[in-house]
Formats: sequence, C-alpha cells, structure tokens
Amino acid sequence: MNDESIKTINYIFYLQTKIEPDNNYYLLAEILSKLSINLLPITANELKIIDRTKKNYLISIRNDFASANYFNIMKKSFLDSAMNTGKISLFDISSFSEIESASKYNNKNVYRYFQLPLNLKQVAIAVAVDYFRDRNLIAEWPGGKRGKLPSMVNES
Repeated sequence: MNDESIKTINYIFYLQTKIEPDNNYYLLAEILSKLSINLLPITANELKIIDRTKKNYLISIRNDFASANYFNIMKKSFLDSAMNTGKISLFDISSFSEIESASKYNNKNVYRYFQLPLNLKQVAIAVAVDYFRDRNLIAEWPGGKRGKLPSMVNES
C-alpha cells in the first residue's frame, strides 16, 4: 500500500449537553469542515468509553447554566483525570470563567479558553491552528543532546 493512498481523518469531538446539537455546533462544523476537520457530537457517557490510547480533542461550549452544570459534573467525574494524563485536549468556549486549574493545564497544552462573546469563525480558526500545531508537533527529549568529546584525530 502506498503512503499517499493513506488519508488521515482529522476530527474534533463536540461535547453535546442537550439531546439535539445546538446552532453553535452547526456553525462550528461548517467552518471546521472548510478547514478539513470533522466535528463529531459526543455525549459525556460516550466520551468516557472512547479509545484512550491516543490524544483526543474536545470542544465544549458553556453559554448557559444548564451546560455549565453538565460540564462541571463531567469535569469532576473524569475530565480532570483525562486532562492530567494528556489524553484529552479541551477547547473551552464559555461565558463563564476559566476552570480553577487552568494554568496547570495550559502548561501541559491540554486546555485552551475562549471568553464569549466571540465570533465563532475566529474561534474555529484558532482551534484549527492549535489542533494542527499539536498534531504535527514532534516530541523531543527534554534533557537536550548528549555531550560529545572532541575528536582525538586532530592532535598533531
């Protein structure tokens, strides 16, 4: 099989807080599809059982009290531990404040906060840039490179 024939599918999960996705989902999905990213709605129960062997990306919109309460319950039950281990990267779009441990998660590059009201097109572009930057990041050893001794050949 040729490497060119393998096409990667780019997707980000959208946390669904209601039975039917709201208008924000459809707007984000349309904008992200133009940037070759699929936006997939997912409930908290489905999110708990997805494959945790690779890093997943999640968009959450908290723009009313019901969605904020749903997010807080999910955050306490499993989202904090998933973000601590680096298995979920969260894009938090909210009219509420940042989560209490935001600085710790920002250092791990698993949390990005967007304060509402914002233009969803700008948010989608920022999410896509972060998504592709994170996916294409090559992991490097944090200890630097091994020191080498000078060659003994040039001693005359």
